[in-house]
Amino acid sequence: MEKSYKSTFKNTVAFGGIQIITIFLNLIKGKFIAIYLGPVGIGVNNLLLTSVNLITTFNDFGLDLSAVRDLSEANETENQNKTNRTITIVEKLFFYTAIFGALFLAIFSSLLSEFTFGSSDYTFSYLLLSIFVFFTTLTKGQQTVMRGLRKINFIIKSGFYGTLAGVIVSIPFYYFLGVDGIVPTMIITALISFILSGYYYSKIPKIKIQISNKEVWREGKQMMKLGIMLIFSILIGILVRYLISVGIGKIGNIKDVGLYSAAMSISGQYVGFILASLGADYFPRLVAVSQNTKEVNRIVNEQTEIVLLLATPLLIIMIITSPILIKVLLTKEFYEIIDFIRFIALGSFFQLASYCMGYISFAKNDRKTYVIMEGLIGNFFNLVLSLILYYFYGLFGLAIGYLALYVIYFIIILNVTGKLYDFSIHKDSSQFFYVSFAFIFFVFLSFYLPNDYLAYGIALILFGLNAIYSYHHLNKRMDLEDLFIKLKSKFKR
Repeated sequence: MEKSYKSTFKNTVAFGGIQIITIFLNLIKGKFIAIYLGPVGIGVNNLLLTSVNLITTFNDFGLDLSAVRDLSEANETENQNKTNRTITIVEKLFFYTAIFGALFLAIFSSLLSEFTFGSSDYTFSYLLLSIFVFFTTLTKGQQTVMRGLRKINFIIKSGFYGTLAGVIVSIPFYYFLGVDGIVPTMIITALISFILSGYYYSKIPKIKIQISNKEVWREGKQMMKLGIMLIFSILIGILVRYLISVGIGKIGNIKDVGLYSAAMSISGQYVGFILASLGADYFPRLVAVSQNTKEVNRIVNEQTEIVLLLATPLLIIMIITSPILIKVLLTKEFYEIIDFIRFIALGSFFQLASYCMGYISFAKNDRKTYVIMEGLIGNFFNLVLSLILYYFYGLFGLAIGYLALYVIYFIIILNVTGKLYDFSIHKDSSQFFYVSFAFIFFVFLSFYLPNDYLAYGIALILFGLNAIYSYHHLNKRMDLEDLFIKLKSKFKR
């Protein structure tokens, strides 16, 4: 049991930690973009990056997650031939989708330039960026195989060095070429990431199997089907976020759209690294035992405990430091979203607990349940609660809506997974949930006291107690000092 907890904790911390560093490096890169490119350059960079990233998100048909399931299952059988065959199929599928994405961008470069910038001035830029799409998709393929085989150390190193190289390369291009350096920077960064990822990918022992295109299509069809369901859910999510922004603009004003977007952006950086770690390590482990109800229960409960013990202190910090976050990342004009961010922190507690259970249907290849829960029900409540509560209560209504969304979703997913997959929350996990929620809830309430000094005093005391509580229970399940030493030495190798 201790060994299992150590593995869960180690990989969550390691992958989550590198996400924090990645965010920090991207902030540095953003600072240089602001200095050398100015507001216009930032706008051009964001439009190019957003539109091209949208293509790289959809051109692989969700294989970056759906293929992990097949790779994990093949790896769990310890049948090297089956694993090699699955790896070869995944490699070929990503190669074909890389070509498809690059050709799609090249063919529609003029149309995309007109749609994005209102002119054909950026047609050649999009044409060149087809190279970016090609290498980015191939890199995603390598990362997918490493996730499926749980080569977490390789993922961490390749991701970190790729981001670092991107920052180093971008500075001279932005300095000497200004706005004209954006496209070359994107292409060279994608190429470097591919090379670095390929270096670690080559360390994985594997044998290429000769498979015809017909066999690739026949055996990869299930991956594609699951991936398309994933893309469908993502598309609904994007549409709902768009409709919420449009609705806020029509019911209220554009300023509130900006405030809403800023609050969501800050909160996304806080909890994003934990969600990323769930996809990188937790999901492959869950797939490996997806047919064993007892093991599924054990892994989901373990991961929930680890997530709650790690996330609660961070969410409390988010509540306490929200004014500082706004001052550093934004401007004083955004101070009115302080309470919004605190509500988001409270809602994120339920969001993280829900995510642990939400992966069960995907791991079991239950496409229908996954689409209904993630694609339809969650987004339906998000849209309805956000717009109705904003109509009556403005920004405060959006904050209430965010919290209500994940409380409702948590209750629904708990009941659905219980009925369909015989999942139940263990006694220890329930205890951690209630105690951790009590800590974060009372910190949240403290900021509604009339005296700021009293509010911060109580919040800091509760944060200290929660940190002690989390450390005690984590250390009880594993020797943290010994684990950190091993983690450090492993990363150095």
